[in-house]
Amino acid sequence: METSKTTQSARQDSAENQENYLVASKTGVIAKLKQLIKHHCMVTATFNNGTQSITTTVLEVLKDMDLVALDYGATESVNLQLLNADRIFFKTNLDGITVQFDASSVTKARLQDEPVFAIPIPASLLWIQRREFFRVRIPLGTPAFCEVKQVDGSFRKYKLFDISAGGLSLHDEYQDLDYEEGLVLSACKLELPDHGHDTVSLKVQNSFPADNSKPGTGRRIGCEFVGIGMSFGATIQRYIHAIELARRQP
Repeated sequence: METSKTTQSARQDSAENQENYLVASKTGVIAKLKQLIKHHCMVTATFNNGTQSITTTVLEVLKDMDLVALDYGATESVNLQLLNADRIFFKTNLDGITVQFDASSVTKARLQDEPVFAIPIPASLLWIQRREFFRVRIPLGTPAFCEVKQVDGSFRKYKLFDISAGGLSLHDEYQDLDYEEGLVLSACKLELPDHGHDTVSLKVQNSFPADNSKPGTGRRIGCEFVGIGMSFGATIQRYIHAIELARRQP
């Protein structure tokens, strides 16, 4: 029975992690696909229940046509089998980040008078990125805050879910922040209990529900520090260390 519970817990954790990595906005999906184009990532397209595959690259995102163009294969017999497939899974790697998306069908088209594969712009994709920095959750008893500048020039205070040397995540209980990936939130006022405060810039990386089991609890906005000073960077490290020490105490 214990083994069953452990297995179930692991499956739930895996599902939660995958949902956290899911890019579900069209703007976000297009931005990720353009990164694959920029870095000339080789993409493996798997089809026929995983028995066949072909290597391709993303060539262009045709937003107005709601299509993605991919490089046409060199072997026509394999190309025809891909074109006849009813479910195709795409997977690639970008600097250690695993990227996955799928399509229900592939068609043959022409781009700049050359044959290409074309698929609809995916409704979502998985962007599985391992964290480069150790991240800690903020203690509930001593919350940390970040004041973010609003459109009208005023500031609104948001609680932090967690923090690392590379970034933090905000709890947007008001659901009024712009979640657009890549948006830079300038002149934010970060307050760390007993460790001081400073002005930082945050680049929005992702957004998802704060608690999937409780709708209406707001959004979790993952952000990366932009151009943070070495001095305050060291302060953040000391703050993280202090939280860890406090947790280890009996």
